[in-house]
Amino acid sequence: MFPNERREGILAYLETQGRVTVEELAELFDISVDSIRKDLKALSKQGLLKRVYGGAIRIDREAEAPTPSDIAAAASAARIIPEPTATIGTSADPAKEESRRQVASRAYMEINDGDAIFLDVSETSRHIAEMLAAGDKRCIVTTNMIDVPAILAKNPLVTALVTGGYLSPDMRGFTGPTTISLLEPLLFEKAFISCAGISLPKRSVTCDTMESGQVKQRAIENATYKFLLAEHSKFDFHAGYRFASLTDFTAVITDTTDVSLLGDIAAMGVPALF
Repeated sequence: MFPNERREGILAYLETQGRVTVEELAELFDISVDSIRKDLKALSKQGLLKRVYGGAIRIDREAEAPTPSDIAAAASAARIIPEPTATIGTSADPAKEESRRQVASRAYMEINDGDAIFLDVSETSRHIAEMLAAGDKRCIVTTNMIDVPAILAKNPLVTALVTGGYLSPDMRGFTGPTTISLLEPLLFEKAFISCAGISLPKRSVTCDTMESGQVKQRAIENATYKFLLAEHSKFDFHAGYRFASLTDFTAVITDTTDVSLLGDIAAMGVPALF
């Protein structure tokens, strides 16, 4: 779905609901909260909605000032839906969280004692970090996700390195030229890379922003083994920036049980691990 189509959908949904939250829209359109915030900002600049803490409300065209219901809605959004501390794809959908855990569990099996690995910014990376923190594997973890080191600090067997660079508050991770420069001399046995979408016909792997994609590209270049983390919902979807080809990866780690889909992946010479 293109941004303009998604924004039309946001306005249509807002018209029926009166108030929406960032997380609600991210879940509805199956896209990152960072992208939703950009959509709301653009629509707000056009005067098509009003941004409030945690989301947006419909503009009452018949009144100059906010109505009592608008004020109540804004207060409710601030009181009940706090701004999330982790905004990289956080989902209230238990099924999606279970998919991420399944992918993370399979990824954890690929990590051996003595490995130097890279984790990028994703909820699946968070789950991998939690498994490492609770496990007995001695390894070095480099990451551009600011939440990962705090999780890994619970386990003295794991050494955590943070890239540094420009800190994006929305994604809670580091991006930009400084991050890429700091990654340049670092080599990894394994890189675990998340994505927003995969197009099998085009063999393309995409993410939401160029800045995020360039960090992923550097990590892929510096790793001996590159694992793509992909829940079943990521297939047949594309985001705005193509950062890799499917064939750039050593294997795809997924939770899909679609035999046809697994066959298509295998036909490209890329093993699917599940």
